[in-house]
Amino acid sequence: MKRFLLASITAFTFFLTGCLENTQEVTIEADGSGSLKTTSDMSGLISIAKQFAGDKMDEIPQDKIDTIISLALGADSIEGLSDAEKEIIKTGTLRMNMDMGSDKMVFGLDFPFSSVAQINDINAVSGKAITEIAANKIGGGAGGDDGMPKGFTMDDYYTINYTQGAIEKKLNKEKYAEVDKDEFLSSMKQLTAMGLTMKNTLVINLPRPATKAEGKGLTLSEDKKKITVEASIDDFFDEPSKLEFIVEY
Repeated sequence: MKRFLLASITAFTFFLTGCLENTQEVTIEADGSGSLKTTSDMSGLISIAKQFAGDKMDEIPQDKIDTIISLALGADSIEGLSDAEKEIIKTGTLRMNMDMGSDKMVFGLDFPFSSVAQINDINAVSGKAITEIAANKIGGGAGGDDGMPKGFTMDDYYTINYTQGAIEKKLNKEKYAEVDKDEFLSSMKQLTAMGLTMKNTLVINLPRPATKAEGKGLTLSEDKKKITVEASIDDFFDEPSKLEFIVEY
C-alpha cells in the first residue's frame, strides 16, 4: 500500500507524467523572469488504493495535512544534488493537501525563475526534491528506501527548449522507439483500464501575443497570450506527436 502511494508521488514529480490531473503553468514576464507552478490532483488513486489495501490501509498515516513547505528547509539533506541544484530547490515551495478519509491528495510546487533558460533545470531537480520530502511525510523514510520505481516519465522522450521569444517541444524518436521497455509508464497506462482519466495540461502565459503557435494538442487564447497544451498518457502511447508544439512570440 505504501509503495502504491509513493509510486504515485513519483509520477507527480515530473512535467507531463501519468498523473490523474497534472497541470503546469508557466508565466513569462517581459524581461524573461516568471514563475513555474505545478498542481497535481491524485485523489482518485486513493479510492483505488483502498480497494487493494484492505486492512493494510491502517499502515498509512490518516492525519489531515494542509500545509505549505519551504523547500529550502530540506534542500541540503537531499542526496544526489549538486550545490547548484540545491540552490534551485531552495527557491521553491511545496503545498500538500491530504485527507485519506475524504480521498483527497493534492500537491503543488511553485518556483520563481529569473530567465526562461532556468525552466528545464527547475523541472529536472524538483522531481528529486518532491520525492524525498513527500515520501518522508507519507512513508516515514526516503523514497528509495521503500522500493519506489525508478521509472522514466513522458518528458524524458521529448526535448523542450525555452528561449526569449520561442518555445519548442519535439519528440526524441530514437528514444521513443524503445518506449515499450519503460515498465513504469506502462504500469501508469494500465491504470486507465481501471476507469481513471489521466489528463496532463501545460499552460504558458506569454508576455505578448504569439506570432506562431502550432501543435496537435495546442489551443491559443483569443488574445494570443495564453497557450494550452493538453494530452493524456494514451496520447503519449498512441499519438506521441500530440505533445509536440512550437510557439513564437
